[in-house]
This record gives sequence, structure tokens and C-alpha cells, in this order.
Amino acid sequence: MRGSIRQRTEGGSFTAYWFSIDAGTGKRVQHTKAGFKTRGAAQRHLNAVLSKVDEGSWRPDKPLSVRELLTDHWLPAQRARELRPTTISGYENAVDNWILPRLGGTKVAALTPATVVDFMTALRSDKSANGRQGLSARTVQLTVGVLKSACAFAVQTEMIGRNPIAGVRRPRSESKSMRVWTTAEAKAFLEATAHDRLAFAWALLLARGLRRGELCGLRWGAIDLEAGTLRIEATRTIVNGGAVPSRPKTAAGLRSISLDAHLISLLRTLKARQAAEKLVAGGSYADEGYLVADELGRPYRPDTISGWFDVKVKETGLPRVRLHDCRHTAASLMLAAGVPVKVVSEMLGHASVAITLSVYAHTMPGMAEEAGAALSASLLG
Repeated sequence: MRGSIRQRTEGGSFTAYWFSIDAGTGKRVQHTKAGFKTRGAAQRHLNAVLSKVDEGSWRPDKPLSVRELLTDHWLPAQRARELRPTTISGYENAVDNWILPRLGGTKVAALTPATVVDFMTALRSDKSANGRQGLSARTVQLTVGVLKSACAFAVQTEMIGRNPIAGVRRPRSESKSMRVWTTAEAKAFLEATAHDRLAFAWALLLARGLRRGELCGLRWGAIDLEAGTLRIEATRTIVNGGAVPSRPKTAAGLRSISLDAHLISLLRTLKARQAAEKLVAGGSYADEGYLVADELGRPYRPDTISGWFDVKVKETGLPRVRLHDCRHTAASLMLAAGVPVKVVSEMLGHASVAITLSVYAHTMPGMAEEAGAALSASLLG
């Protein structure tokens, strides 16, 4: 008998039984999987297992806990991939703060879709350490994604024979609403902050759509004022409470951006001011070459820049936008001005034009109407 299904008690759950040959001893070994609510579910599992046994690909599940899988195997494997520090930090946060406290002691093979559904419900409703009611949809999505990825990894590395939550879908995460300034509003902000220490930074954010980390990672070695170019080749981000250097999110993030006469003038002014500050500071000056730095050459934290931006916006009385919305503003204004989507995509450092179109599709309808009217006029007029 290769396998069978049994119901131990009337009205109880079903258990699947099957045999495999131990590679070390050559003896036949019995295996079981219990807890199926219907005979059909047990039979489907048995059929899948027997198929793998016939192929020689079936492996018995190891008594591996979620904690052991994540901390001893999956996280070390992710660190070995040399992912960005912010990515690893996000994984570690999800593991340490959300998965292990609730599921750490659970055996991986014992996980079920129902377990994950209950887990998601708890994440959405339980109070966090700071008293907030539930986690954000994005955090829940990331946390469930980590658990799913770890289980898939366990199958790939033959630690377990099947992924118990393969059919579970990550919850959707609603993106934050995009808020942008009009040309007049963006211009008003730049005029109001023209004498600010970070006037050049606000201009680069609004006129070239840099990410915050890209701005904070800029060094003079990446600037060519004579050629009028700026190279994005590094970033500076917050990881575990500290600011650390990193690299752009994708290969497309490594890019060169043209500077116009106004931006070049702002950067020349900054360079002269930093040279003067260096003379005054003498040996106390931290000559690391960062553009976004204080009077002693020490780079500002990225979150500090966001805080200052919020203060400046409030002082101007303009509609409130986040620092990242400067990037959205730059892209939207360029598209509205008729700049080709491919050019905008390359300037923003998107991996493809499709990403640009998906994010800024709301700016396209009017442009499509104008393009259609222009073509009709040339062909039919």
C-alpha cells in the first residue's frame, strides 16, 4: 500500500499516510499529515506527495520553527545577497517586531492559510508599542511578504517538503495620495526660500525630481559645474535610527542629470560658502565633500531635511506637501509642459517608462487630447 486516508473518529479530521525509502538505510519509512477537514483535501495532499515520491523529489518536513527559519536561515541568506541596508533593515524590523512575537514558536510545517489570515487581522487591529491602533497597510503587506518569502526559501533549500502558505496572497497596500504644487506654487516656494541655506537643495528637488536620499548623498566629486552635469551615484538613508551611505535603488538610479544656468549658479554659491566656512573652522571642518552639510561640513540627516522642509512650507502658507511630493511635482510639471515621458523617466531614475506612466497617469489625459488635436489638425485640417 503506497498511501491511505483515515478518519480516526466519526466527524473528526482526516489523516494522510504514505511511505518513502530512507536513503541511508534503504528501509521503508511511514509518514503522516493530519488535520485535514475533508477527505478530499487529504487525498489531494496525498496525491501530490506520492507524485514527488515517485519523482524522487519529496523530502520530509523538518521540525523547523518560524523563528529558526527566519533568524538562522532566511535572514542570513538575504544579508548575503548584499541588498541595500534599508531593505535588510525593513526585513529585520518585520521579523523582530511583528512575526516572531506572534508566530516565532510555530512550526513552519504547521502554518496554514488560516494562520496567516488571523495574523494579518492581528497586525491590523492590535496596538503597536507606541499605542497606535494597528499597523499601516504597507507594513502588513511587507510583513506577510517576508513570511511567504521565507517559506518559499525553505522549500527551495529542501528544509520542508511543501510551502504551507503558498496560496496566501499578500494584502493590498493603498498608496498615499499624491499631492503636487502648481508651477506658480513651486515658484513661490523657491522665491520664499531663495536666501535659505538649503536653497540649492529645494531647487534640485523641485526642478530635477531627486529623491531625498539622492540629495543627501550628493558629494562634490559627482558635480561637474563646467560641463553642467550632476551624477547620482550614491544615497544617504536612515537605517536603524542612523544615517548611512548606500547606493541607488536600481541600476536606473545611477544616472547623470543636466544642470541649467540657474542651478549651476546656486551650486557655485554653495561651493564658495563652504570654502569660506572651511577656512573659519580650520581643523574642525569635516571635509567629506557633502553638499547637504552644516557649517562644519558634517552631513545633515535625511529626516532633518524633511523636518526643515515641513517648517518652510508652513511658513510660506502654501498647500502642504511632503518632501517626496517635490519629486512628484517636478515630474508632473515636466509632463504637463510636454517633456517626453522617456526623458522624464530617465531624469527620475525609473527602471522603465512603464513605471513613470503608472505613477503619473493622472497627468496624461489632457496631454493625450492635445496630441490628438494636433495630429488631427495636421492630417485633416
